[in-house]
Amino acid sequence: MYSDLFSRVYDAFGWNYYPEEFAVLLQRWMEKNQIRAQSMLDIGCGTGVLCSRMHAYGMDAQGMDLSEGMIAMAKEKYPELVFEQGNMVTYESDRQFDLVTSTCDAMNHILESADLQQVMRNVYSYLAPGGYFLFDLLKWEETEECEPVDLGELDGKRLQFQIHRTADGLVRLQIEVFEGRQLVHTEVIRERIYDAERILQMLTEAGFSKVRYTDRLLDEESNAASTWFVIARKEKH
Repeated sequence: MYSDLFSRVYDAFGWNYYPEEFAVLLQRWMEKNQIRAQSMLDIGCGTGVLCSRMHAYGMDAQGMDLSEGMIAMAKEKYPELVFEQGNMVTYESDRQFDLVTSTCDAMNHILESADLQQVMRNVYSYLAPGGYFLFDLLKWEETEECEPVDLGELDGKRLQFQIHRTADGLVRLQIEVFEGRQLVHTEVIRERIYDAERILQMLTEAGFSKVRYTDRLLDEESNAASTWFVIARKEKH
């Protein structure tokens, strides 16, 4: 779970660029495929950027995240939208949504495959018939170990980012926050890289149909994305 401090600096250091760009891509994907989704749930919504952009697009969008700090920021920034704190492994909803999304490798944060399978069952239960579940997954080749990278300075705080691969096959992301030369906080995020074919199998076992993955959500995209996009549909009754 992200700390309150990290939640506060998340947007300030520009890490909201991905949900902003993904919102544009998602809208183009919906238009190209004539998907008339009216309601959307973003699980692992962070500070609510994607929900805000899709709300502006005309959708009834709401979000859920494990981090209390992220949810507090989302509510502060977008008080007109609904955000809930919860664990996607156990999260249930009385509503049904036409579209469920999960971005910024939130699904990779689930370290046990059994828990990930449960998330897929949960999503299936609150996805409307004919609805889509669309999420991204890290590619293994995009998680090369690296030396600390300086992400810049803002309001006297400086961030460094580093990637480690652990012996048990996990990826360890380490973010350090400095004030001047003093280290004031270390954020450690652990993620698991999943085989895309295994993910498709899990989705099928959860009841989804027409499951696929691609690194080009739109065929006309010239460059492959650094993540896999996974798309699954719940059949109409």
